[in-house]
Amino acid sequence: MPKTRVPPDAPAPTARPPRLLHAGEVARLAGLHKTTVLQAVRRGEIRASRTVGRSVRIALPDAAAFLQSRGIALAEASAAPTEPRTVAVLTEDPEVLRRFGEHLPTRWQLAAHQGLYDDLITLGLRPPSAIVVDLDLLGLNPLAILRSLRAHPALGHVPLLALSQGEAPLIGALAHGAEVALKASEVSQWRSALAAIE
Repeated sequence: MPKTRVPPDAPAPTARPPRLLHAGEVARLAGLHKTTVLQAVRRGEIRASRTVGRSVRIALPDAAAFLQSRGIALAEASAAPTEPRTVAVLTEDPEVLRRFGEHLPTRWQLAAHQGLYDDLITLGLRPPSAIVVDLDLLGLNPLAILRSLRAHPALGHVPLLALSQGEAPLIGALAHGAEVALKASEVSQWRSALAAIE
């Protein structure tokens, strides 16, 4: 069978970009808190990039190098059992809670919901993997809640997702610390937004 000749000036095949990991995933593999990984990124111990929403993403080879520096092989870390990820939904609408529970990705579960005010107090004791703030809360300032969560010492690193029926509140939420804005009517986006956090 004749061999196909490649012209000398032909462009080289493009290499597939490495998989990008969320800081929380690297933390899980290393057995560390996510804050520790983010601090290592700030100190330059881990090479990382940032998304448009300022979320940290770490290329798989850089994550492997960081794990190796701690004496952990990537394959060994990947084989470790994983706990379910939790999402706290701050809302007073039981229908929003029900719909979120029905559309969670695999390995995700709703954090125990005790009522909005109790949730705001107790979230810092056991931080979830993500927090959803319903911007259509009556009688409350949801943007102030976003700012408080972002400034909270135990919750400032947790990804915040904003949920609303309207466009304007979502734009405001992105300016006040939310990383993802979700239309309340577009349920299919809820699952993909949480899956992207993993």
